[in-house]
Amino acid sequence: MQPVPIHSRTALAGGASVGPTDAALVAAARAGDVWARDALFSRHARMVHGLAFRLMGSDADVDDLAQDAFVEALSGLDRLAEPAAFSSWLGAIVVRTAHKRLRRRRLFDRLGLRRRTPIDLDALPLSSAPPDVALELRRIYAVLDQLPAEERVALVLRRVEGMELQEVADQMALSLATVKRRIAAAEVTLDRYGARYGGAT
Repeated sequence: MQPVPIHSRTALAGGASVGPTDAALVAAARAGDVWARDALFSRHARMVHGLAFRLMGSDADVDDLAQDAFVEALSGLDRLAEPAAFSSWLGAIVVRTAHKRLRRRRLFDRLGLRRRTPIDLDALPLSSAPPDVALELRRIYAVLDQLPAEERVALVLRRVEGMELQEVADQMALSLATVKRRIAAAEVTLDRYGARYGGAT
């Protein structure tokens, strides 16, 4: 199955930027310049919120997740080996944070400590997607809550974000072989439930 990204990879990377490069902003932020931290936040906030929403499937946790990701990134700039790769590094932090929250959410669901609310398929930003892509994305999101957190994150990064397998592995800090297994397992579930949501995959 081919990925069905709902946005361009340029949008994922934060789009074309005007002004200092990310590397320059990171250097300034490391030197203590508050304006540089604000600029990094402003430049990447849309990407972070969008990625968080697509991973979580709900607005409820997105703001907190985005805030936590930015706090971790901006307080840990000294750990960033390649300042020019800030966007990708920040994305990996979002992925890791979302994964932790999804695991906790799933545990709370199993223990009955959280009121489970299904993903609102009508809230997905599909208006600009071609009809076949919109249908496929609705099918994917209709089964996401059936998946363990690692399978869910891997499937979204591959099928929704349109990342290459190695990119998924890098973002999740997993081996390529492990990511392939996670995606394959998720695809089995997608095939099993797919007929209920618009036909077989």
